[in-house]
Amino acid sequence: MSANPAISPYVAGPAAAEFIERRRNNRQSLEVIGTLSEDAKARFGGHLQVIVFNVSPGGVGFGSPVAFRPGSVYTMRIGTGTVHLNAKLQIVSSKPKTDGTYAVGARFV
Repeated sequence: MSANPAISPYVAGPAAAEFIERRRNNRQSLEVIGTLSEDAKARFGGHLQVIVFNVSPGGVGFGSPVAFRPGSVYTMRIGTGTVHLNAKLQIVSSKPKTDGTYAVGARFV
């Protein structure tokens, strides 16, 4: 039995205007400062402040002044005092924006 190429999403793939949602969880929009750190501390002096745009049980989206390599692992801290999130994450995507910054997506690991 052969699939009809005209209707099979596996043959041609989505059109450029289509959007495929890959996230399993709903995102909570917010705009807060987050701090990224890495073990080597060589890339950006150990800590980099970013703007967190959304968070879900599976990951986080943030804006950054630098690009990130997908697959890289960092620790992110959001919040201060007793109300904060401190989690390890893996970069999934890092896309340049027109303003010279990057839109970064990461999943919690």
